[in-house]
Amino acid sequence: MSSLNRWWARLAAALTAAVAAVLVPAAAWAATNETVLEAARRRPRSGGFGLFAGLCCLIVVAIVVIGLLVVVRGRNRRR
Repeated sequence: MSSLNRWWARLAAALTAAVAAVLVPAAAWAATNETVLEAARRRPRSGGFGLFAGLCCLIVVAIVVIGLLVVVRGRNRRR
């Protein structure tokens, strides 16, 4: 059973790294791209999409936190 836990921890760490590898450069690109910034200024604010975007962000943050917890707990059990 411990080998299954190790593989689960490795999978969680790999998925966390993949999400971070995609989101961090995308956020940096969007912060410096004038086209994106101009579109954000012109776009009218709507409540529905903002709620969806916030929920999506919370889900991504939860996945990253859970992945980190799995990796940290795996390291603590080995000691």
